[in-house]
Amino acid sequence: MSTSEAEWVLLKKVQQMDFVVVELTLYTDTHPNDEEARKQWRDAIKEAARVRRQYETIYGPLSLTSVPSKQAIEVGWQWNSPPWPWQR
Repeated sequence: MSTSEAEWVLLKKVQQMDFVVVELTLYTDTHPNDEEARKQWRDAIKEAARVRRQYETIYGPLSLTSVPSKQAIEVGWQWNSPPWPWQR
C-alpha cells in the first residue's frame, strides 16, 4: 500500500504546524511580554491540534500519545501490525 499525495500534503501540514509551535514557544520564552506573539502561539497550538486530528481521523494515529481516532477504535489499532504510518 502506498501513501497517497493527499496524505503526504496533510502530513507536511502537520509537520509545518508543529514547527511553528516550537519556534513560537522559543520566541515567547525569550520575549515574555510580547502579547502578539503569545496570541500567535495560542492560535498555532489550536491549528496544530486541528490539523493533527484531521490527519489522524483519516489515516490513523501519529504517536502513542495520540487520542485514538474512531477508525483506530473500530479496527482495533495495533502498533505492531503493518502498515505503519511510514509504510503506507
